[in-house]
Amino acid sequence: MAFNTSSSSEGSFLGRYLQRLYSLRFFALLLFLLQIWAAGDYYVGQGRWPYFGEVIYQTLSLATWASIPTLIIALFPYRWLRKVLQGLTIFAYSYLLLFESFLVFSYSSLYTDSIALNILATNPGEASAFLENLNYKVFLLPLLVLLVLFTLTYALTRRWGKEVGTSLRRGLLFCGMLVTLPISCFVVRPAQLSTMSYLYMAPVERIYIGTTSCIADAELLAKYSANARNFDVGAIEHTRDMKGVTVVVVLGESMRRNYMHCYGYPLENTPKQDSLVRTGDLVLFSDAISSAAWTTGSISQSMSFYTLEGPEKEWYKYPALPLVLSKAGYYTYWVSNQEKQGTGIQPIPTLASTSDSTRFVRIRTAGDWNASPDSDILPLLFDRTKTPAGKDLFEVVHLMGSHTPYSDRYIHEKAPFTVDQLPKTLPNGKPTPTDAKRRGIICDYVNSIHYNDQVVSQIFQRYSQTPAIVIYLSDHGQAVFENPERPDYYEHEVSQAGLMIPLMVYASPALRKEHPEIYEQIVAAKGRKIMTDLLANSICGLLGVKTKYYNARQDFFSSEYDNARRRLVQAYDGQMREF
Repeated sequence: MAFNTSSSSEGSFLGRYLQRLYSLRFFALLLFLLQIWAAGDYYVGQGRWPYFGEVIYQTLSLATWASIPTLIIALFPYRWLRKVLQGLTIFAYSYLLLFESFLVFSYSSLYTDSIALNILATNPGEASAFLENLNYKVFLLPLLVLLVLFTLTYALTRRWGKEVGTSLRRGLLFCGMLVTLPISCFVVRPAQLSTMSYLYMAPVERIYIGTTSCIADAELLAKYSANARNFDVGAIEHTRDMKGVTVVVVLGESMRRNYMHCYGYPLENTPKQDSLVRTGDLVLFSDAISSAAWTTGSISQSMSFYTLEGPEKEWYKYPALPLVLSKAGYYTYWVSNQEKQGTGIQPIPTLASTSDSTRFVRIRTAGDWNASPDSDILPLLFDRTKTPAGKDLFEVVHLMGSHTPYSDRYIHEKAPFTVDQLPKTLPNGKPTPTDAKRRGIICDYVNSIHYNDQVVSQIFQRYSQTPAIVIYLSDHGQAVFENPERPDYYEHEVSQAGLMIPLMVYASPALRKEHPEIYEQIVAAKGRKIMTDLLANSICGLLGVKTKYYNARQDFFSSEYDNARRRLVQAYDGQMREF
């Protein structure tokens, strides 16, 4: 393309447009730099350099999204309007910088579909508690970066902003910006789709693609929900006589095993479970982790026949455990103290709906965070007298457990521990924080575990007089001020602390008498390396319920179990990490 340098071209529409575009060159540079910071912050946190493909495709994406607003704004002839649009664009890009810097701090991730799901699944109570305890110092460095970038842009504009440039320079700038559009469409976008790497994207693309992917998954889930009870599980074979045995799965919340006395924590916050361990009624599994660091991810995998190695990567393309056991002849019942509905938490009510019957302590949505105490679930428990004739009971009990805010998860008048009794060190060996705020939060967590011990032990007691197997596990662990890079952070985290969970099996005296081989099988498995995506497969194996989905090497109760199986968990940034 040739650009005429005559004065007549200067007065043409194209000439005037190129002049306006050239005057916005430092604005485009600012947009480019605003997009770089969060990704750089992420790489520093990961302790690695970006891969070659990430450098190429992300740079092209950043250039595209610096060019698009600039090319559009230059179309407007009114200077005041251009200034308004520039200000709005800078505000939006600055907000994205701060937002993704916050995500890197809180989740070690830029924006992804997993982040979108977690935001949708966060109720106002959780958000309020999180913001109250957020260390706002995390924003100091990004704000300083913004100040430096604004100052630099202002200085460049003051020094060279009024230069009109030659026609050649204006033309080259225009061509350089314009060419990013076809490159983005025909080179960058296919690479993004083929890899689904958010590190190939600009912040605007991450927000759009992450959110729309999350919504698309929700729509697929809705289609599954409509037909969930009609899932074809194939032929069912019974290889063990379990007539008369009740099976209960208790799903805890945010419980981390090395904060429990029965797993070695110094404060005696699990006295009833301690007693059951001593008598042999309760078997503790020493090396279990959750398959995800958040509730919906973990429970959707553990309560369906999804496994990490499965051919389908979405949990809803596999049958739910309650459905399979219902088809195997059990009466399945799901009782919950958590939300009944809500966009982000919908997978769990969907799984519950595959049961023959469901009950919720309170009918509430994800927007209603006023949960009842877990003891309110006890009157809703089933027993054999309530099940239809000829059917045994399979029951899922979903608790609030130690869900944040911890202070809402126990009865304060009966709290056994004070901040003065906290150990001098955290479970990871680091010194316990000395400030009152963090010590209070830790004390609340410890007391919530004590309350959970009372509730769970009453569930064990409820089924102690009949042949029963009661499996208790938490959906995920909890990070509680251990991360030196985030000393004020407590919540979900894809880390050893965030995935480390209790897994315990209560075998009633009658069960041990009638089926000693089952008890021996449970005891033999207690030291194995376990990830909870194998729970449904393992429960069916223990009960002798075999379907086309069963795999003995993925049954942690089986002698054929593959104890060398890699435990890979997807982090918020989409990368798989081994634990």
